[in-house]
Amino acid sequence: MRLNRWLMVAPIAGAIGVGLSADYLFSADDKKPAADPKPAVTLPITQVVMFNSGVGYFGRSGKVTDDARVDLTFPETDINDLLKSMTLQDLDNGRVSAVSYDSREPVARTLSSFAINLNSQPTLAGILTQTRGEKIEVVMQPGATTQPGNLTGTIVGIESQKIPVGTAQLDTQMLNILTGEGLRCIKMMDIQRVRFTNPVLEGELKRALDVLALSHDTAKKAVQLHFSGDGERRVKVGYVIESPIWKTSYRLVLDKEGKPYLQGWAIVENTTDEDWNSVKMVLVSGRPISFKMDLYNPLYVPRPTVEPELFASLRPPAYEGGYKNLTDQTQGLDVNVGEEKAKSGAPRKQLDNLQKQAKNQSFRETESLQSRSENRAYANDVAKELSERMDLGSVVSAATASKLGDFFQYAIDHPVSLARQKSALLPIVGKDIEGSRVSIYNPSVQAK
Repeated sequence: MRLNRWLMVAPIAGAIGVGLSADYLFSADDKKPAADPKPAVTLPITQVVMFNSGVGYFGRSGKVTDDARVDLTFPETDINDLLKSMTLQDLDNGRVSAVSYDSREPVARTLSSFAINLNSQPTLAGILTQTRGEKIEVVMQPGATTQPGNLTGTIVGIESQKIPVGTAQLDTQMLNILTGEGLRCIKMMDIQRVRFTNPVLEGELKRALDVLALSHDTAKKAVQLHFSGDGERRVKVGYVIESPIWKTSYRLVLDKEGKPYLQGWAIVENTTDEDWNSVKMVLVSGRPISFKMDLYNPLYVPRPTVEPELFASLRPPAYEGGYKNLTDQTQGLDVNVGEEKAKSGAPRKQLDNLQKQAKNQSFRETESLQSRSENRAYANDVAKELSERMDLGSVVSAATASKLGDFFQYAIDHPVSLARQKSALLPIVGKDIEGSRVSIYNPSVQAK
């Protein structure tokens, strides 16, 4: 069995989104979780294959109904292994529609991309200031007798006023909104609840809260798997990530009358953040190839910049003469000279200059003989012939491969359950062997 067999049949998983709400921003009915068109589905780990090369294969399987989503989180260090090894199967006429995962952008930059920026812990007044011009519904405190119980209007802004309290004056924030009856000024302390009537803005606020909740564990990244189809279907997900190698420990039990009994144990560790419940455990020994590759960071390729000739049509044409036959002149002079230079071992710089001279000469002399497109094609042919005659060589790629030796596996014949961040001893050998008890006498150690 080889590692790439496990990679081919592997199946994987994804991210956690948590919604938060505030009493100021949502009513009692709004606090109920909204119906998700793609509810998150839990796919438990059903198979674990541990290799002694520092990786492990994890298989998940379960059932989904209609359009569904699987949410999981992974340490950031495992994302590269995840991207190069994960496989997904949506069986029974389903399909995998998308796989999304968190970028490496700082959470502050992600939060600033939403319509409501939740960086720096904004107050209610700060949130309302960001959303000036939006329509809101305001519910007042029962004790606020100077204002009606409910107000609907457009946010104008927040101002600070001094309100007399006894003999002192306190700075109080006031909300200015434009209602159907005109402008109203409301004390922020008298507001019990605020709701945005724009569903897009309210959705932006909830998404920003989701990102903020996920950022509590900065070392984890969310991955979401989206499955599309009709009815109930079976799905499989698998991936290979870094795992501690499994180890072995053996003992020999000697009995005076019976045969010696050999017992072997495999030491495995569950270093994930998820419990293994009745999983199929396979332990593979050998040297399968395991490598790392950076697929998480965005890669950019430098590209040349082409500047257009804005004033090419304004340049006066230049005419020169002196050759009756440009083709014969170029072939007889430049190309032959280039060949002789190449044979005599001329420096590469001189050959490059010769090639440039052939191009420039062909451009100058053919202005009156043929069109510009024909001239360029001819110059390119000359340059190509010069390169071939100079025998500049070519690049040859080669690859070597080595064959790996065979390796073997221990398949645990019973389901294994192991809690997160726990280790276990799993029996892999237990049998009687042929042998007898002996005593070793070494007079140099203990003569008596």
